[in-house]
Amino acid sequence: MKRSRRLALIAIGQMPVLLAGCAEEEKLRQGFYTSIEACRSDGNSAEVCDKALKAAADAHANASPKYASREQCVQDYGDLCTERAQGGGVWMPLMAGFMLSQMLGANRSPAYVDANPVYRDRAGRYNERFCDRGDVGCGSSSGGASYGGWRQRPVDIAPNRAITTTRAGFGRSSSERSGWGRSFGG
Repeated sequence: MKRSRRLALIAIGQMPVLLAGCAEEEKLRQGFYTSIEACRSDGNSAEVCDKALKAAADAHANASPKYASREQCVQDYGDLCTERAQGGGVWMPLMAGFMLSQMLGANRSPAYVDANPVYRDRAGRYNERFCDRGDVGCGSSSGGASYGGWRQRPVDIAPNRAITTTRAGFGRSSSERSGWGRSFGG
């Protein structure tokens, strides 16, 4: 095959990637809810809220921070600790709520993306436990340490409320992130 034909095929193969940057803006809506009722009253369907709570509860059961003693758990989470199984010697924080993520697009209903458990630490701050899917698998943790892709990050959304952020292609927000097209005058 001639070199020019190979280059043409490579260029055509890259076209979907280039066009994806020109697509309409997508919006990610994230909500932090302390109850299923709060999720529903924020405009989410009962089906989405039920699915989100179940996913967060499953993640909580499998990947919550775990401690060998109550004292270790209390050091990080205060009195918000419980024994996983009576006499089992595994302590974990109580789930304070869940994060719900949905994709929004023009002329279509919100699509459920993910839900994660939220914990309240000893200082009163909320932290989301999430799976970093870039790592290989998501296993459970022990002793409060991250393991197999599970991480914690602060929750910057007020309880029982949702916020929307925009994700765009090669347009305005891309240039804002890179610094191209901005003036740095005094």
